[in-house]
Amino acid sequence: MDWKITNVSVLEDTIFQLKLKVARQIGVLGGMTVVEIGSGQGGFTAAIAKRVGEKGRVLAIDSTREYAEEFARRLDRYSVKNRVIFIQADGTNLKNIVSDGTADMVVSYRLLEELKRPDYMPRIIREMARIVKDDGLVCLTEISAAARNEAEEAYIRLHKESGDYLFKPDEITETMKKCELEGISVSKVDTDIWFSPQLAKQDLGFAQVWFDPDVEGRLGSMIDAYGMKYPELLIFSGQKSARN
Repeated sequence: MDWKITNVSVLEDTIFQLKLKVARQIGVLGGMTVVEIGSGQGGFTAAIAKRVGEKGRVLAIDSTREYAEEFARRLDRYSVKNRVIFIQADGTNLKNIVSDGTADMVVSYRLLEELKRPDYMPRIIREMARIVKDDGLVCLTEISAAARNEAEEAYIRLHKESGDYLFKPDEITETMKKCELEGISVSKVDTDIWFSPQLAKQDLGFAQVWFDPDVEGRLGSMIDAYGMKYPELLIFSGQKSARN
C-alpha cells in the first residue's frame, strides 16, 4: 500500500498543520490571551501561539513537567517561545493560580482521553468556564471514536486498549451545559494523515501514539495491513454568558 507518510519529521509537521487548522477554526486571533489546559508536548500550544502573534500570549497548563524538554523544543522549532508561559498545575483546581475571567478563550486538545479518572472531566470544564471572560469561548478538541476505516480503527483501538477513555459526544456537551456554557456546538475536522506500519509501531508522543507492546501485539496484523490514520476530530465549543 502507498502510505502517505513514512517519515517522522513529515508526520510531525503534518500534525502541526492540523493543529493550526483547528486553532483557526475555533477562532484564535492575534492579540488574544488563551489558556490551554493539558499542554503536553506543546504541539497545540505552538499552534495557538502562532495565531495569537507577538501581541498575544498563551498560558500553557499541565499537571506534570514530564514533557518539559519536548515542550521547549516545539516552542523553539516554531519560534513562539516568547509568547508562552508554562504553569505546572492541576487543571481540576486552578483557583489560586489563574483568576476568573483571565482569558479570551480557554482550550484543550485531546486532553479528556488521557484523564486518569472520567469524573475529572466536569471539574476541568468548570474551571475552563470560570477562567474565560464573559462572552469568551471554551473549546475542547477530541478524536472521534467512530472509525470510518481499518486504519482509523487501529488508531482508536490502540488508545482504548491502552487505557484511554473516549467520552461520548453527548457526555461532553451535557457537561458543558451544566457548567453554564451556552450555544454549545460540535464541529468536525477531517484529517488525511495516514501513516505507515513502521511509523505506527513507534512511540510517537506528538501524534499521541504510545508504544504498548501488548496492545500492538494484538493489533499487529491490522497495523501491518492498513497502517494507522489520525481519526476525525470533534470540536466542542461553548460561550460564557455575561449573565453568569
